[in-house]
Amino acid sequence: MNIGQVIALAKEWVETYGSRIPGFCGAHLNGSLNYTPHDAPFSASSDVDINVVLQGAQTGNPQDLPYKGLILEYGSLSLERYRSSELVLADPELAANLAVDSILSDPIGILAPLHTTVAKEYPRRKWVLARCEAEKQQTRQGLERLQHARSPVEAVSNLGAFFSAGLTGLIAVANLTPPTHRRCLILMKELLEQHGRADLHEDVLKLLGFAHLHTVPVQAYLHDCAEAFDCAVRVTRTAVPFGFKLHAHVRPYFIEGTQEMIVAGYPREAMYWILAGVMIANGAIQVDASDDEKRYFQAKMNRLLYDMGWSTLQDVTLRFESAKTLADKVFQVADDMANRNSRITA
Repeated sequence: MNIGQVIALAKEWVETYGSRIPGFCGAHLNGSLNYTPHDAPFSASSDVDINVVLQGAQTGNPQDLPYKGLILEYGSLSLERYRSSELVLADPELAANLAVDSILSDPIGILAPLHTTVAKEYPRRKWVLARCEAEKQQTRQGLERLQHARSPVEAVSNLGAFFSAGLTGLIAVANLTPPTHRRCLILMKELLEQHGRADLHEDVLKLLGFAHLHTVPVQAYLHDCAEAFDCAVRVTRTAVPFGFKLHAHVRPYFIEGTQEMIVAGYPREAMYWILAGVMIANGAIQVDASDDEKRYFQAKMNRLLYDMGWSTLQDVTLRFESAKTLADKVFQVADDMANRNSRITA
């Protein structure tokens, strides 16, 4: 299956099912599909992200669904976020998607005019800087939560806002590159190397606790992730954070997709996704599994945290100070990137 065929199936799902959601106002693709040639092959380990725009809806937990061989994830976004081109242009998530032809359905005619304006205004400096500031704010919020974490597990769970929605997103936005999630550390590495600051990528890996890892231990942690994921899918009954990911059809997205990163030569960067999978799965296991399973998988979680250097609250305190320093350095580099980027217009 190629990208064009995947997009056709996404439109089909929207027309058949998405349009029936109460308050439906439109839908568009979200993510890397928007920037991939239509004749390129589609990886079965990738998902298809769709933003469903709803009247009066607030952003809630996405839903992962199997659809004709696809892992289809849709999130419900409020029409309010699309109220003006200015709001969209300042939004690092929405702007990159509406700067290109991502529209799947537009029954009330709100998305097409936004796309026209956003495509034209997207590279202007004022909007690039606005999106950079939004990513910086995400980083600051992640730092705030990291500072007040009550346990190493809580601290590590807050790294998502700090890294994937903050620092890595900031470097992408400053380069007029769409942010990404699963491959966020790989994209950050590539962009920092182009700017002559590969050292900052190493600093990020050190802060996370991944810098010393190599293929063999990472492969073992991926095995642990797969084992925990399968257990969580089997036992989960109670709603837990990111529990919408705990379905058998989502397994390739976590396991095979991560294996692809390892094979491609990015084992340390793949650890970010392995960590996410282990934490989501273990969160469900600790609620709904048997006592023996809870002990077994918590021991694996503890071993991973120990290997990363996140075992105690003292570790968290030390990492917080390092994270503040690192954030300042990345902020400065991102500002320099934006200033030097010839694709950014006045």
